[in-house]
Amino acid sequence: MLDVLGALRAGLAPHYTVEREIGAGGMARVFLAAERHPPRKVAVKVMNPEVSTSEFRERFIREVELTSRLSHPHIVPILAADECLFVPDGPDGLCYYVMPYIEGESLRARLEREQRLPLEEAVRIALEVGDALAHAHGHGIIHRDIKPENILLSGDQTWVADFGIARAVSAAGGHTLTGGHPVGSLAYMSPEQLMGSRAIDPRTDVYSLGGVLYEMLVGEPPLVGFGGGTPRGGTALDTVLRAQGLSHRTERLVKETIARALAAEPDERFASVNEFAAGLRDAVSRRPILGLRRPRLGWKAALLAGATAAALVTAGVLLLGKRPRALDPRRVVVAGFEDLTGDPTLAPLGHLAADWLTQALARRGGLDVVPGAATGHLDAADIRALAAETGAGTVVSGAYYREGDSVRFHVQVIDAARGTVRRGVEPVGAPWSAPTQAAEALRRRVTAVFDTLFPPTTP
Repeated sequence: MLDVLGALRAGLAPHYTVEREIGAGGMARVFLAAERHPPRKVAVKVMNPEVSTSEFRERFIREVELTSRLSHPHIVPILAADECLFVPDGPDGLCYYVMPYIEGESLRARLEREQRLPLEEAVRIALEVGDALAHAHGHGIIHRDIKPENILLSGDQTWVADFGIARAVSAAGGHTLTGGHPVGSLAYMSPEQLMGSRAIDPRTDVYSLGGVLYEMLVGEPPLVGFGGGTPRGGTALDTVLRAQGLSHRTERLVKETIARALAAEPDERFASVNEFAAGLRDAVSRRPILGLRRPRLGWKAALLAGATAAALVTAGVLLLGKRPRALDPRRVVVAGFEDLTGDPTLAPLGHLAADWLTQALARRGGLDVVPGAATGHLDAADIRALAAETGAGTVVSGAYYREGDSVRFHVQVIDAARGTVRRGVEPVGAPWSAPTQAAEALRRRVTAVFDTLFPPTTP
């Protein structure tokens, strides 16, 4: 195994004295070092050797040069960088850059210790991160990997690190460098990133920041990515906000703002980080900001937007009460899809597909769509119970499985009142290496089925 610490010590002498490793991630390791002139502590971030291909090294330097021009009080500056280190018996090259050593901790470390933050503190951090992102966006730089690990806290100051690294990896053939996965942290990636789209704009960072804010408040991200981790379904956002004694207006606006930031469709999100920040300030202020553009989604649809909807299920079901209700065929619930793949890394795919489909049906109009918490195999009794809890006369249920080199969804639209299949949906699939494409195909196919079952009503 390569002695990266030894290679760094040899390659950075005599300007730096590298002391020890202080952090590690999927693509890089961070070392504490002392710079001789001027004398100060610095952090040296070194990309892992398997990432440091010749294509990546060229792109890495280009991106570092661009991001080093960013000068902002909430952006960790880049002090120095180099293409590679040539050392005896070492690799062909190690990419690294030097940044100030921030006394403090990452937001990830704080969340691991405290789990959740008060609304005021969470919003303060989100606004400072948003300020940094808006500055970068103004210079044409999208971060692409906003997550608690890349947000550093020092006293009451917030710093954003690692600008440009995700773009460098992506431009240098990211799917190959990262073993076929999209570049970024999967739990915070926008749907367009998960789909491998090249049309990435500031709304991608809006989505990621919305996910980070959600996690600061609730204690877990709105959607766990394919890398595994803690499943969703913890404390609902409603419960967390209500426990802080907020006004009904504040609670409602905070939920609407986060839901809009997490919308699956970029056009349904805030157009910029500044607009997202304005929404947050309005939500926590005592009086509304005049002229702020309100979300186009209504309150009920806003709750369904993005991955936030699934985490609000618990409170939503409680509000439905226990009284029996007539089942409305135009009231639809999308149950979580059963995972038959046998691959634990694909466990969140069913949640993601259910979220996307729920949002698509809610936007369609003519339907009353409610979030569904059910997962796994649903028998006739489960369908009846879910329908009774939600009042939904139509239930969408199914499973996804592996077939050769693809992952496929098999879904049914069920008449809950009769306990019969209203419509079988033709199976859809996608390559095993791009599972989110199957979720997108499912969204299109099921939405088309509903267009024939329940033609949109005209005003």
